[in-house]
Amino acid sequence: MPKSAFCKCRGFSLAVPVLATLAYAYWMQPANGADPDVTNAIIYKCVDAERAAGRSGRVCIGKVTEPCKAKAENTHREDKIECDEREFVLWSLLLRKEIAALEKHLDPQQREKLRQTQDLWVKYQSDDCRLPYVLFPQERAEFIGPACTIELKAARALQLRAWRDALSMGK
Repeated sequence: MPKSAFCKCRGFSLAVPVLATLAYAYWMQPANGADPDVTNAIIYKCVDAERAAGRSGRVCIGKVTEPCKAKAENTHREDKIECDEREFVLWSLLLRKEIAALEKHLDPQQREKLRQTQDLWVKYQSDDCRLPYVLFPQERAEFIGPACTIELKAARALQLRAWRDALSMGK
């Protein structure tokens, strides 16, 4: 196989089906004793508290991953990847929630523009977070790539929340 064909298939594009499978497994049977409702509440409560205090909410990024990775029983590579996956799923859910909440404040033309920009943002996130798989050895990339995705997904959710809050204040 030519190297260029291998590079196009390598990395995050191969990880997507694995991440989807892990997400499904996470929701069907919580790993390492984690309760999805409790971990979901950690992120939501943190963001709500930060926004109420007039802050961005960026300190909430890692609120699930960091303590999960710090547990003595999560020392293996697979455990740490599972911790990342848990937070990835939670920020994905919050992002969807924020898009839906923001859409309620928009007229049809604004909603369409939001959808268009969201499509562009998804492509940007996907492309940007594939880069570690090109730059680093697989052992490092499998941690850096998901961390990139979590960071960008969380930042987008927080950005949409800030816009929604600003629209709410204007009405």
